[in-house]
Amino acid sequence: GKLNEQESIELAKPVLQQGRPQLMEKWLKDDKLHCSETLGDLIMPHDTAMALSVYLRSECHAKAIQCFVQRGEYDKIVPYSTSVGYQMDYSSMLS
Repeated sequence: GKLNEQESIELAKPVLQQGRPQLMEKWLKDDKLHCSETLGDLIMPHDTAMALSVYLRSECHAKAIQCFVQRGEYDKIVPYSTSVGYQMDYSSMLS
């Protein structure tokens, strides 16, 4: 079955500390984890692509856009924002 938000976070901590992001990736693909902003924040220092996936699934639009910026995928920001109806704060991106 699928883990709840707290279980997903508690499971992610030791797995990431042990440097085993491929295990997290498998669980995400198998839809075993509850995607949340907190889970994305935990994954972010280890793997921006995986964090992006978590932010997208949990509809954390600002954090997803931060990932696009960090990955240099500026061309994806406007289409993503438009598709989810997110109002961008461009001034915060420039600072």
